[in-house]
Amino acid sequence: GSQVHFHRFETFGRIADKDWNVTLPDGERALGCATGIGWGAVITSRRFLRLFTISGIQGPVQWIPGEPVTVVGRDRFVAVFYHRSTSPMQDGTQLLGYSIMDGITGATVAMGEVSALSPGASLSWVGFTDKCALSVMDSDGMLSMLARYSNGSTGSANDGNWMPMLDTLGMKKSTSDAFWPVEVYGGKLVCVPLRGGKDHPDATRRPVTTTLSLRIPLATALSVKSGPLEEGSVRATFALNQDKVLSDYLVSQGDANEDEIEEEYAQKCNQVDKVTLKLFGSVVQSGKVERGYDLVQRLHSEKSYDIAIQMADRIGHRKLSDRIDELRLRKFPPLDEEEEEEEAFDDAATFESGMQRGQRSDNVDDYEPVIATRQQRMEQLTRGISPEKEGAFTPGQRRPRNHDAEELSEGGYSTTDEESLPRESLKRKFDEDSHHEAPSTNKKRINPFAKKKMESPAKGIMKVVGSPTKLSLSRSSTFSTKSRQKQRSGKQIV
Repeated sequence: GSQVHFHRFETFGRIADKDWNVTLPDGERALGCATGIGWGAVITSRRFLRLFTISGIQGPVQWIPGEPVTVVGRDRFVAVFYHRSTSPMQDGTQLLGYSIMDGITGATVAMGEVSALSPGASLSWVGFTDKCALSVMDSDGMLSMLARYSNGSTGSANDGNWMPMLDTLGMKKSTSDAFWPVEVYGGKLVCVPLRGGKDHPDATRRPVTTTLSLRIPLATALSVKSGPLEEGSVRATFALNQDKVLSDYLVSQGDANEDEIEEEYAQKCNQVDKVTLKLFGSVVQSGKVERGYDLVQRLHSEKSYDIAIQMADRIGHRKLSDRIDELRLRKFPPLDEEEEEEEAFDDAATFESGMQRGQRSDNVDDYEPVIATRQQRMEQLTRGISPEKEGAFTPGQRRPRNHDAEELSEGGYSTTDEESLPRESLKRKFDEDSHHEAPSTNKKRINPFAKKKMESPAKGIMKVVGSPTKLSLSRSSTFSTKSRQKQRSGKQIV
């Protein structure tokens, strides 16, 4: 039988064990091979599909439904093409089938007929896009892709339908020109242009590649401006569906994070909705309101529906905006009362758990237990000291300096800045004290929140004696008598 040699570019083991060889049973020939991430596949003349790991461990061996034509792979997927019938159709079109499988597990992902061949044409190239969408090109130069649609987060999808994505017949400068496909990447076909009737590039020289943008062959639009937008909207929706199929499958296999995939998908939906909204604005401005309503059904997010309603109102189509609003309510129904109650209950539970963890609350009543605890600590500190006893004061009180201060200390309201009581506690305390002091009606009621009138503590105690304007001696003093006698004797001498 044939011998299969597998060459790896890198390994974390020994270099000597990097490459490996296997020999097929006697009489079995290898007809094609393909490789991907973590696997290798070989189709043989016995209609076998043999799977291997990259280290050389043999996997499942599966039957191919018909005579094998070719095999191709990318990432986790391997696709096998086979003949569904030994004789072609009356016009010469080949009857082919395909089967897409997981190259690691061998599970069948999708299978069906290859209906993407022009009348009388044959299969010339197959491959996967960068989003793992299966693509084929026939001998007439028509490039087609398999459009699959996801069934949700289960990772399953239907077999799909084939869609023409690019007709290279109109891009040829002469009938003898052709395009040699290399791959489909980023919405473009990477190929090698062939001139002069050549069937393949020259193997002795490095080929020069070119890119052709994909363009679905739609019918001619009524408006020249809306033609490219219409084609772009259809192609963008197709690409979004294929990306969703790949993402759901990777999530189901555990190879991708579901939260990250959902976030990326939401961003891509917004980008696709931008293209659809541009086409919607162009169609509505031309007065085609029914076409605008059909385009709105392609939108994905509720925000895009709101934008479409605003655009319709701005242009003046009230009926269209009402219909779009009804469609939005059907696609994004409002929350029921039970759901709102459940959300309110969840919010209350979250709030209660946050308070138990010591988070701050904006409600003043929530801080009352803390204040009561601080008052208890103050009572423990002042235990054994009577505030009513004359000359004894609590740590939270100041010594009175005037009559007002004495009355304030008797009421027990003076506290330090560090241990100031809350307003509600002070009010309750004030009401209790005023209730006890009700018999003494002549006593003045004190407002604890009024500004204190501060006076000098020495006022009323010390009397300052005014200084005389002029000093004088009494006439009966001895000093005055002697002074007058000297003045007289002085006059007599003179």
